[in-house]
Amino acid sequence: MRSWSLLFIALSIFLIAGCKPGEPVIETRSSQAFLIKPGDIIVTSLTSDSLVQLDSDGNFKSILHTLPVSTDSIHSVAFKSDTKEIIFTINGVARVGAISVVDGSFRTFILNSNLTGALRGLAQLPGGDILIAEANNVERFSSEGVRRTNVSGVIWPNTLGATAAPYQIHIAENGDIIVCGSANVNRFTQNAVRVGAAVVSAIAATTAATGCIEMANGSIAVAFSGTTDTYRSVASTMLQASIATIYSDLAYLSTPQGLTQNLTGNLLSADSAFNQIVEFTPTGTFVRTLGGSVVVAPNAVFSVPNY
Repeated sequence: MRSWSLLFIALSIFLIAGCKPGEPVIETRSSQAFLIKPGDIIVTSLTSDSLVQLDSDGNFKSILHTLPVSTDSIHSVAFKSDTKEIIFTINGVARVGAISVVDGSFRTFILNSNLTGALRGLAQLPGGDILIAEANNVERFSSEGVRRTNVSGVIWPNTLGATAAPYQIHIAENGDIIVCGSANVNRFTQNAVRVGAAVVSAIAATTAATGCIEMANGSIAVAFSGTTDTYRSVASTMLQASIATIYSDLAYLSTPQGLTQNLTGNLLSADSAFNQIVEFTPTGTFVRTLGGSVVVAPNAVFSVPNY
């Protein structure tokens, strides 16, 4: 019994001596903080061809990735839940990159010769498949990056109701596909069946829908760009009569680029003219601007969800 006690004491001294002052003796992988945390804000920069990481208050944390070729550019960002990765579309050599939230490691997730047009928004369906907006179509890939052309009799790529130049794709709570483009916002089931109608801004010379997401109340928030840049809401039924203005202030937002919702439920939108992110409530109350000192020519903004 005495020998075991001496061995235990010796082992304890060895472990403690091997640690710096203030460090825990033993640290497991599960107790270490991931590099990318829920609530972090990911912004794409057209000028620097990079993916910028901010904390939830807009303070700079890191450059997650910079493209090696200046003729390439990063556009949109989404979350791949099954592998806990930030995924993003890249133009130039059209492809999709992926960065682990655990350690920030990068990999090329999708590189397919059929992706030849301008890539924009992307999103992951509840079953794991990835949708990618390309030119005037939406492509579909498996969670492993394999192109899918027929799913339950639905042909892909799909025009999704001829949504012109689809810009952002968002998956609703019930799995419906919300997609917006150069003229309107649309909603479809996962089998590409339209829900309601195509909804337009109903504001003269303000037609380009550059962002669309489902809010907590089920309505769809849409960013419309044009003469009167504005954010409008549309009921889940997608009826034109349901459209209403949420927020508009040209002093803060003049060229909206995408929409995301942070963990508090507020909306975030990047502005590529003022080089900042604007936060406002779903009812249209201005909260603050973020990232003004580090955000340059943003294409999109994304708030990392709980995972």
